[in-house]
Amino acid sequence: MASNRLPDQLDRLFTLCEDMEDGLASYETSVGILQHTAAAMSAAHTAAVTAEALYQSLRSGKPALTTAQTVADSNAKAFIATSRGVLANYLGSQWSEAWVATGFVNGSLAMPATVEERQALLFAQENYFSAQAAQEAPPLVTAVRALSLGNALAGARGAVNGLQVSIAAAKVARDAAVATLRKKMRGLIDELGSLIADDDARWYAFGLNRPADPQTPGIPDGLLVTPGTAGVLYIDWADSRRAEHYRVWKKVVGVDTEFTAVESVSDSDATLTGLPSGATVEIQITAVNDAGESVPSATVSAVVA
Repeated sequence: MASNRLPDQLDRLFTLCEDMEDGLASYETSVGILQHTAAAMSAAHTAAVTAEALYQSLRSGKPALTTAQTVADSNAKAFIATSRGVLANYLGSQWSEAWVATGFVNGSLAMPATVEERQALLFAQENYFSAQAAQEAPPLVTAVRALSLGNALAGARGAVNGLQVSIAAAKVARDAAVATLRKKMRGLIDELGSLIADDDARWYAFGLNRPADPQTPGIPDGLLVTPGTAGVLYIDWADSRRAEHYRVWKKVVGVDTEFTAVESVSDSDATLTGLPSGATVEIQITAVNDAGESVPSATVSAVVA
């Protein structure tokens, strides 16, 4: 008998929820659904989609802030290297206690290993050059510039750290909202199971499999094969009921004697590359789940550009 396992991927979960809401709009009253109603499902769905959008929006802002921190740190490293050369004229080229006041506190004149240490060194050098203005080398090595670079690095690090906190909180909220939605969706499946027969066609109106259906996936259909740039075929097909993933099979006419599996994908599309230009390639798709594999789809062929 077919099961109704909820998808792991959020886009598929949300799509299934939309199907469930459509089913509820049509059959909530006639079927007698009382607990997992359209209103309750819609509220949980909206909350999960909103939480996911916020989480992804925050994540999308991280690369820019990380880049800004990298730039600020690079500027810090350049200043430290230059100031170290300037200070060697006054303090010697080997580390000594005299270097401690400049921020080189670990018995070495090597570039500090962490961004936190480099930030601390910049502020130490601001204090040092403020007290030892005669050792400055304007315009590159000054107390003012050390402070400016230190503040820039601290600000960039603070922005990244603050965003990471926000991202973590948004993920917790997203996961909680999705867990609530999953509970509602699973509850609806269970409630339907107590109200309609296993072979009732109305299961399909909710985007679900009939429990009486065979366990193996349905045969993929709607296969489209489109030539792309040289050596490339774009392949698309309709989602198959009960499929967990798909296998893409190809046969180069005049070269291969039988179909060979060349891709395993979770979504209902694939791109094949490295194909011989000018060749006619036949494509089939099979759907797979834990119970087995469907028979192949109808064969579609295309000439590779």
